[in-house]
Amino acid sequence: MSLYVIYLFGMLYTQSVRHGWMDLQIKLSIILFPLVLSSEPKIDFKKQKQFGFAFISGAVMHGIYCLVIAAYLYFVEGKMQFTYLPFSKFVHPTYYSMYIDLAFVFIFYALTEKGEELAKREKWYIYLCAPFLLIILLLLESKMGTLVTVLLFGIFTLKYLLSRYSALKTGIAVIVIMGIAIVCVFKFSRFNALNGLLNTQKVDVTSVESNQARVLVSRAAREVIKQSQVIGYGTGDTVALMNQYKADGMTGIYHEKLNTHNQYLQTMVAVGIPGILILLANLLIPVFVSIKEKRFVYFLFLLILILNFLTESMLEQQAGTMFYGLLNSLLMFNFVI
Repeated sequence: MSLYVIYLFGMLYTQSVRHGWMDLQIKLSIILFPLVLSSEPKIDFKKQKQFGFAFISGAVMHGIYCLVIAAYLYFVEGKMQFTYLPFSKFVHPTYYSMYIDLAFVFIFYALTEKGEELAKREKWYIYLCAPFLLIILLLLESKMGTLVTVLLFGIFTLKYLLSRYSALKTGIAVIVIMGIAIVCVFKFSRFNALNGLLNTQKVDVTSVESNQARVLVSRAAREVIKQSQVIGYGTGDTVALMNQYKADGMTGIYHEKLNTHNQYLQTMVAVGIPGILILLANLLIPVFVSIKEKRFVYFLFLLILILNFLTESMLEQQAGTMFYGLLNSLLMFNFVI
């Protein structure tokens, strides 16, 4: 809730009141869900299972819808839209990938920790859902989504094998699996584009290509932050960032009005050092609690958030604030897993 309060304080000095109120509206779930759910009792696995299956099913239904639309466009209109932005219809591929990653966490937890409480048909259902969601995630071609999935599968493997085999065999298995996964990841065209950018070190300031745009907005955001580190520029205020794009000749991202594509930088631009400290506290203190209390699902949820915040301004979209506000509150107060 403190994160919402600091953005509310940022309204006192913003140059864009209209955008500020819109930003507060988008972030409303950050304060509403903790207020409502913190007073609710802890939920047993039966109700957790209902929520988990609904969450997994939602991800699957969206994937089916995307596949049907892509197939229709291909066979009827001759358009190839089976990957990335054209494929994901309702949310950006990175957000959808984030949802799928959490679905994998729910699946792993249910099968390994609560397998005896699952009916046979429920097990078969998630056995079928898991590979389908993995295929969808590969089609989404989200770089961070793919990397987070590789990391999660490595953690799943480590946790599973450590509970059954020797540490040496576990280590060897994890290294082999991670090696195969990394090779597969860097075969994707979008990773190849990023690798080419890193090797050439050349950035076109007029470009809006995903990799180059992220480099440009990050560069501009750091320059803007230097000029007002203490309190930032105010909630919803994008004037300083847009002016920096314009001054640096970044015409592509200026016309697209892109945000920083990094929640940590975005928070610094808006509400300065107090804002970033509060954001980090809201992420790292729960990480410490989840480790101390051995809450495996909550820890992985926070890990997914922390990593995705590096490449997307997740809290500038309702697709991110609803995910964070609802799931963080549920896992903190009600699920306790």
